[in-house]
Amino acid sequence: MNRIPWIAFSLALLIAVFYFSNTVSSLPPMVASHFDGAGFPTAHMTRAFYTRFVFAMGVGFPIAMVALLSVVYSKASDMKLPNRDYWLAPERIAQTRALLVSHGVWFGCLMVAMVGYMHWLVLTAHRMVPPHLSNQLVMGGLLVFMAIAIGWVIALLRAFRRPHAIT
Repeated sequence: MNRIPWIAFSLALLIAVFYFSNTVSSLPPMVASHFDGAGFPTAHMTRAFYTRFVFAMGVGFPIAMVALLSVVYSKASDMKLPNRDYWLAPERIAQTRALLVSHGVWFGCLMVAMVGYMHWLVLTAHRMVPPHLSNQLVMGGLLVFMAIAIGWVIALLRAFRRPHAIT
């Protein structure tokens, strides 16, 4: 088992808990939680609800996703994979499962980072009166997230190429 993804995920969660815990108090009692296309708030939630929401999305949801993927992948015996007969062969299935779990854990890290970034954007928006969200920063973050997610999928697909026979 590769411990690096698990260490990274644990650190990401600890940093997120520390970050959220130490920054939500700087938000106003009513937090702008939805913004229009021009970056102006259109909906609000209480700081207490926002705190629960950001912890749920930035800590709880990634933990649940990683736990679910870990359970599913570590027990799976019939998966749709490229070159599935090769990768699900008895001598390789443990390696295949470990790789899928590892990729799921890395995706959990990405989820934590994205929610942390969105929280930072909300904090930044509330430094202005009235609050204003930078749509350029939102789009930039989403583009980076999508690029990393696409790279993650490509890496996963490349990992399941069939190795060339050594001649």
